[in-house]
Amino acid sequence: MKKVIAIVGPTASGKSSLAISLAKKFNGEILSVDSRQIYKGMDIGTAKEPGIWDEARQVLMVENIPHWGINLVEPDAPYSVADFQTYARRIITEIFSRGHVPVLVGGTGLWLSAVIETYDLAHTAPDQEWRAAQAGKTAQELFEDYQKQDPEGAQKIDRFNARRLLRALEVIQQTGKSFFAQRQNREPLYDVLKIGLCPDRNTLYEWINTRVGFMMERGLVEEVRGLYHRYGCDLPSLSGIGYRQMCRFLQGEMTQEQAVEDIKKDTRHYAKRQWTWFKRDVGIHWIKTQEEAEELVLSFLR
Repeated sequence: MKKVIAIVGPTASGKSSLAISLAKKFNGEILSVDSRQIYKGMDIGTAKEPGIWDEARQVLMVENIPHWGINLVEPDAPYSVADFQTYARRIITEIFSRGHVPVLVGGTGLWLSAVIETYDLAHTAPDQEWRAAQAGKTAQELFEDYQKQDPEGAQKIDRFNARRLLRALEVIQQTGKSFFAQRQNREPLYDVLKIGLCPDRNTLYEWINTRVGFMMERGLVEEVRGLYHRYGCDLPSLSGIGYRQMCRFLQGEMTQEQAVEDIKKDTRHYAKRQWTWFKRDVGIHWIKTQEEAEELVLSFLR
């Protein structure tokens, strides 16, 4: 099987930096496996790496390394994990054709699994009439509905992601099956080396605080204000961390300082959920240093 490298771990753990270093050293191209970086114009709050956008190839170039999976759709466009699965597998095939190594990086565990494992995702069409009946429900209300119908899946899903909650409920409504019960016991698609980053909790929280501060310096308020004026704040894409808090600030529901503290707090909680997801995977090699990662990759590619 073709060889793929995957860098996983909680947010702000240093995945992107490690991925760029490995891509440079081992002739790789990066595929972002992040359910928020797919949106155009949502750059700061999703922590996209600063780079040069290649319009012709539809790829972000960062330190001369292609970053795929970024800026795929507008914030108001529907986009599912099944859509990303199709896109990502095409990109991986193209990377192989160039003789390069795909380096997948991101903290969205479900999306990563959907790409590298033989997930048989529900490709049922959206039920617009059913969705209309759910209009106006908050993420919390959708999560409570989902928790009743799929208690096991509720332990895995991002309870703040209204878009994914809506889709998970829709899959149950249409198929009678859990959104998370679609993995088939078949041969894996690729030979995957999973490298995990997870610093100790105090260090990770410090890095999270630093990242949020950097986002504010880069202009997170201005980015969200532009999105707010164009789309409002009810889009599922704007329910992500950083955007929903700043929307509340812009709507006068809290101060900017309160919004920043909520971003830090919610990011810490999200990091815990990511860690819970990834720690179940016994195939992940957890590392402390870049040198460890390089040794693993060198042995893997040989």
